[in-house]
Amino acid sequence: MILEVENLSFDYPNGVSALKNISFRVKEGEKLVLIGPNGAGKSTLLLSIAGLLDRKSRKGSIRWEGREEEASEAGKMGFLFQNPDDQIMGTTVEDDVGFILLKNKTDPGRTRRLVGEALRRVHLEGYERRVPMDMSFGEKKRTGLAGILIGQPDLLLLDEPSLGLDFREKRRIIAILSSLKQTVLIASMDLELVNRIATRVILLDQGQIVARGRPDEIFSRGNLLFEHGLLMFPEDEIR
Repeated sequence: MILEVENLSFDYPNGVSALKNISFRVKEGEKLVLIGPNGAGKSTLLLSIAGLLDRKSRKGSIRWEGREEEASEAGKMGFLFQNPDDQIMGTTVEDDVGFILLKNKTDPGRTRRLVGEALRRVHLEGYERRVPMDMSFGEKKRTGLAGILIGQPDLLLLDEPSLGLDFREKRRIIAILSSLKQTVLIASMDLELVNRIATRVILLDQGQIVARGRPDEIFSRGNLLFEHGLLMFPEDEIR
């Protein structure tokens, strides 16, 4: 078991209770996807696991490989934000993707080689000298993904990885995520992406777990998805 979340609750300073007694486990190599409408608590849950929210507002436990600590403390977690502009810091793609290596004073030659390998994994070969602010939204998303993959994390936390992407970019992201060997925890309302890559699904609404199971089990329940804002009509199909 790589990650265990038990009785996790989180209240924002304005009094909003974003998470209410959330418990689940993530197995090594699993691709677990959190689905649910806007405001369900998906992003809050990922941010809590990553240690990016105030712990004083949190109750419950997060155990990483059996230890009471976030994956970020163990140095084995990579987080992809919804908006790549919140993630990208380098003036060039090479500087941004290689940031963690440069910070750790990795040999420049080795850094360039590893940056090249990371960019190939996200289909951005030859982009090393590109300026991120001049790139498309989808290219920025893949740059952010390369920047976390280069650190070889054991756990990837991905917040809406296909949000704002056209169909071509979405196909690329699905292909990349399908090829990953790491354990992946994703928050997404993109049911097409979920159906193609998830090994297991957890449905959240109003900060609580409503249902969990394999994608085919959850997606066969049109009334459930309709009730929780994920289908326009209960008879709609997910392909």
